[in-house]
Amino acid sequence: MSDMQAMGRFAVVRMLAKGWWLFLLRGVAGILFGLVALLMPGIGLAFILGFLAAFLAIDGISSISQAVRGGGGPEQSKTWLWIDGVASLAAAVALLLLPAVSAVFLVVMVGAWSIVVGVIRLVLAFRSGSVLLGALGALAVLVGAWMIVSPGPGLLALIWLVALQAIIAGGLFLALGWRLRRVANDPHAADVAG
Repeated sequence: MSDMQAMGRFAVVRMLAKGWWLFLLRGVAGILFGLVALLMPGIGLAFILGFLAAFLAIDGISSISQAVRGGGGPEQSKTWLWIDGVASLAAAVALLLLPAVSAVFLVVMVGAWSIVVGVIRLVLAFRSGSVLLGALGALAVLVGAWMIVSPGPGLLALIWLVALQAIIAGGLFLALGWRLRRVANDPHAADVAG
């Protein structure tokens, strides 16, 4: 890797490290959402949709906050964080405003959101050299593609699938947040975010 690439990755990692606690917040929200959805799938579609919308809103606000707080990070990375945040917020609003939407459309919409956010996270992972962020992106793309290709299994399968993704992603966000915390506290530790 050239010195310029290393400096670019260091800048992206340092930018993300400024908001390390947001990754922890996203991790806790994801795990809590996943556990509620797995343990109580019969509590009603309205609650699940509202909870999913809240999770997407937290995810979107966290990404936008990362973009705003980015400081001296590369503009391209901030742009991707903005796109990530806006896509998540748009999905949250759509879920709240269209509760009577069919199960198939909901499955496809959540699948499309998952793919878009996954691709954005893969781009950010490539730019920062973070394996954990890459794993988050790959997981989101795989889950989203499966939901779009097979919308028929029904809403219960979607709830369980989204719950499992939320728990796994929550764990990955917690791990990434803790590693970025180390970077934020040690200016020489940019390589630990990967």
